Amino acid sequence: MSERPQRIAFPMTKPFTLVQLSDCHLSADPGAEYRGQNADANLLSLLPACRLLAPDGVVLSGDVAEDGSAEAYRRAARMIAGLAPDTAWIPGNHDERATMSEVFDAAGYRAGPLLDWGGWRIVLVDSAVSDRPEGHLDDVRAAPLQDLPAERPTIVFVHHQPIAVGSPWIDKYPLIEPERFWAMLNPQAVKVVAFGHVHQAFSGQHRGIACLSAPSSVANSQPGMDRFTLDPTGPKARWFRLWPDGRWLSGIVSAG
Repeated sequence: MSERPQRIAFPMTKPFTLVQLSDCHLSADPGAEYRGQNADANLLSLLPACRLLAPDGVVLSGDVAEDGSAEAYRRAARMIAGLAPDTAWIPGNHDERATMSEVFDAAGYRAGPLLDWGGWRIVLVDSAVSDRPEGHLDDVRAAPLQDLPAERPTIVFVHHQPIAVGSPWIDKYPLIEPERFWAMLNPQAVKVVAFGHVHQAFSGQHRGIACLSAPSSVANSQPGMDRFTLDPTGPKARWFRLWPDGRWLSGIVSAG
């Protein structure tokens, strides 16, 4: 008599879905163009595809505004209202931190630097430096990276790339002193470092940690170029599915 195979029931835990929107570059004038593209129109064209993902959280990873204006941040808040129950943000080098904070605090958005979403630790690191395209972390800004518990899966969001992406036009404006940044990360805890700034989808790894960029919601460059070269496939964002046991998936969502 043959033995019948047993069915093993695995717990089906719903993942936390997170959308990373980056480099929107809105201006006070809604008709203004960024690299020949209308920032408002391109962001609006991307949002229906983002909504289909039914995100639980959104992270705005910098350069939401091109000119740092309150009008740009207010329109951004109106456009993404209702996209997810929770929204968080970090500034980029084009943003005005104080203005951004005033508008986004009023909208109920969170600046962290530490959040607990879906069983994950979300770390929001501010790398923006006034009047400089490069990024930098001082001791205060780097403090949230210290002593991250190994038992909690963690994703770190920072605007500037802490690793070269192979595009000279933007790699000359990285996170300065990246070795200090990486030395602070506990690879047992940190599964992903997610960044913006580079206007392209990038996937790599450093010290066993995945390095992923979110493309821009307005204009992206073809990868590997010496100069910004417009990618004709349009605006994009990055999505994550995060399981409490540390498993994760990520991909790119496009307009249309």
